[in-house]
Amino acid sequence: MMLKVKKVNKTIKNKEILKNVSFNVNAGECVALIGPNGAGKTTLFKILLNNINAISGNVTINNLDVSNTKLKHEIAILNQENLVPHNLKVRELINFFKSIHKNTLTNEQIDNLLNFNKKEKNQLISSLSGGEKRFLLFILALIGQPKILFLDEPTTAMDTSTRKRFWEIINDLKEQGTTIFYSTHYIEEVEHSADRVLFLNHGELIRDTTPFALKAEKLEKYFTVPVKYAELINNLEFVYHIELKQDNVTFITKKATEVWQQLENCGCTIEEIEIQNRTLLTSVFDTTKEGE
Repeated sequence: MMLKVKKVNKTIKNKEILKNVSFNVNAGECVALIGPNGAGKTTLFKILLNNINAISGNVTINNLDVSNTKLKHEIAILNQENLVPHNLKVRELINFFKSIHKNTLTNEQIDNLLNFNKKEKNQLISSLSGGEKRFLLFILALIGQPKILFLDEPTTAMDTSTRKRFWEIINDLKEQGTTIFYSTHYIEEVEHSADRVLFLNHGELIRDTTPFALKAEKLEKYFTVPVKYAELINNLEFVYHIELKQDNVTFITKKATEVWQQLENCGCTIEEIEIQNRTLLTSVFDTTKEGE
């Protein structure tokens, strides 16, 4: 067992942040931690990384307590913040990271991952864009060839091509047997990369499952109908999140059959309707975006 979390509780200013959280991560697994803002994800990450202590419970990595200094060469961390010295050059920072690890990637391996030319490696960190800094920090985390990676919102500020390259590297690491634990605001990253999903809400772990299983939990239907049916929709009791647009009206319901019957009674045809599933997985990420 690479990561074991057992009955972790955390209270801050008399508020319960984490409530009896327990889960295991096997060696080589890629596990995503998701949940709406305020769910306790950041606090859980801090406990896993020994930055703060839990009120009760324990966390072990590779059968060692998270406070054990032997773990410093086995784990790597990409925090939310891009904390990096701006007065150093890229190559200088790479050389520093190589000097503090025992078993490092070769210069050729680092160059292949980073894909910076000689000129780019000689520029100051301060001249990099936010996405470039983020990607550089990720590559720096890999220099020591860690057994387990902790990534907190790893692709924030990255553009589409950089994010794609990031997840290509993650998939390569998965094939090599690296254990990966990450949080994200991007649903496609969970769908395409996670072996398992931990769903945290109000400090409680309410799901330990797979992306496929979460997508299979169909909670609601998202309707789009012509605007001529807007008055009918506004008078229905079991619809919500109604949005009137120029030529259509959209809404959400948990009673799709009843809605369809009402629409059909008013002359609506099946060709006029567009219906999409809102699963538990999409609902989680919609809630997260609303809270940003």
